Amino acid sequence: MNSKRFPFPMPYGWFKVALSNELADQQLLARRYFGTDVVIWRDDQGRAVCAEAYCAHLGANLGVGGSVSDGCLHCPFHGWVYDGDGANVEIPYAEHPNAKARLRTYPTVERGGIVLAWYHPDEEPPRWKVMDIPEYEDPSYGEYQVFDYTIGTCMQEIGENGFDQAHFEFVHSHPKVGTTEKVEFNGYDRVVLSAQQFPSSKGPVDGRIDVVGRGPGFAITRYQGLIDASLVGCSTPIDDETTQVTFLFTLRNPDRDDHTARIARAFVDSVSREIGQDIPIWEHKRYVPRPALTATEKPILDYRRWYQQFYCQAD
Repeated sequence: MNSKRFPFPMPYGWFKVALSNELADQQLLARRYFGTDVVIWRDDQGRAVCAEAYCAHLGANLGVGGSVSDGCLHCPFHGWVYDGDGANVEIPYAEHPNAKARLRTYPTVERGGIVLAWYHPDEEPPRWKVMDIPEYEDPSYGEYQVFDYTIGTCMQEIGENGFDQAHFEFVHSHPKVGTTEKVEFNGYDRVVLSAQQFPSSKGPVDGRIDVVGRGPGFAITRYQGLIDASLVGCSTPIDDETTQVTFLFTLRNPDRDDHTARIARAFVDSVSREIGQDIPIWEHKRYVPRPALTATEKPILDYRRWYQQFYCQAD
């Protein structure tokens, strides 16, 4: 049932379900996404697999006591074995596997150290490819700093913040409202280019926040000014009222300069503090379908129209 605060189901798309370095050989991850329990592991070819967690035999939760051996998932209840395609390949006490017994699996890819699964409520195949993350392969950028948040709101409400320039001044104490130079929606992609002023110990510093995203759950925010840095933002629906947000922050610092690293730490602290300021607003606000906006806030409506394509009723 949808919340009275926002009338949206879960969107479909590619969503982060794990980080690549979380999936060691023979390891099984148990998570809750898409309104159900899921399990993630690597098959015998080393490929990441994401599947619904309930055994097709008698419904045991494979993430509670299940195990991985030779790339196959073993049920803790009766020992039934499933391969990376979700097919039952062995029943310890039967001569043959059960051809009708299958787990629901989600198409899965790895991009830039992130494991992403494709969710569609009607199990339709993927409609677009996941964006590349050039910073991940660039040696001038450092390793990710990872921040996870579980937030009691829907994904659309969280994403709308990126198109609400005025809140940066009033919620986050940025020196002034930024200047939005370009907002573009093209199919499944979105671009927001903006000039900003960042607070610093020496006063306001001119900079930029440029965002490129594809689909409802994935975007890269690139910062310039105090430092050059990128924030890979991943949003995943836990259910239609709860979202997991993962921020992966990476700094461009090819010379491993200590001063740049100190500024980066302060910047990361600032970004973390800002999402902490956003969370109570998200968790207590109500969606207004016909908002009273100023002329400069048109991008909010453009974003809402673009986002509607990720709900099945918009097909």
